[in-house]
Amino acid sequence: MAFNGFGPGTIDFLHELSINNNRAWFMDNQGRYESEIREPAESFILALGPLLAKEYPSVIFDTRRNGAGSLMRIHRDVRFSPDKRPYKENLGIIFPLVPGKKVEVPIFYFHIEAGQAFFYGGQHVFPPEVLERYRKAVDHRRTGPALEAILGNLARQGLRLMEEPKYKRVPRDYKVEHPRVDLLRQAALGVGLDLGSDELGKPEIVDRCLAAARRMKSLMDWLLPLNG
Repeated sequence: MAFNGFGPGTIDFLHELSINNNRAWFMDNQGRYESEIREPAESFILALGPLLAKEYPSVIFDTRRNGAGSLMRIHRDVRFSPDKRPYKENLGIIFPLVPGKKVEVPIFYFHIEAGQAFFYGGQHVFPPEVLERYRKAVDHRRTGPALEAILGNLARQGLRLMEEPKYKRVPRDYKVEHPRVDLLRQAALGVGLDLGSDELGKPEIVDRCLAAARRMKSLMDWLLPLNG
């Protein structure tokens, strides 16, 4: 099926879900979920995935519906969470660049919720071994300044830093006055392109995300060796 954009029903469904986040409402509106969320999302995956693969041959994408595909499951895991809302109130599509846990490797990620949409490139979680390599790379006299330059250049292109520093203090073994202290306090790193609601309904949103992914290549090239 050709991708023709996300219709107004996509935002309407997510907005109504945020007000009626319960199983009874979802079961009554499951047909809308299929037509307004899942079907256009799968078409988007099949449109953008092959284009990303030309730029990033290792990218992983598919439309499996068992939780292993690119479309993130709508069901929340509430087993260990005080928040017992059963459903996610957003549409999330993920394109990992290497195998592994989806949020723990370099990824591209497309997100829609009521009032917000963006395309992200980066790594949402640094596992312990990657975090150690990341800090060493930030501290290094060559790769550290290179990362600063990359982020500065992306910011000038309208790609905002999306991950906040996780740690209040500088990691042990690094000086408090380190020139890249804020980067050392990160436990994730990524940038995003904000998307307007008027763009979502057009098939050209695929080209917009592809162009952003191309601009993000310097950051992805910096992150990928940390995960090797």
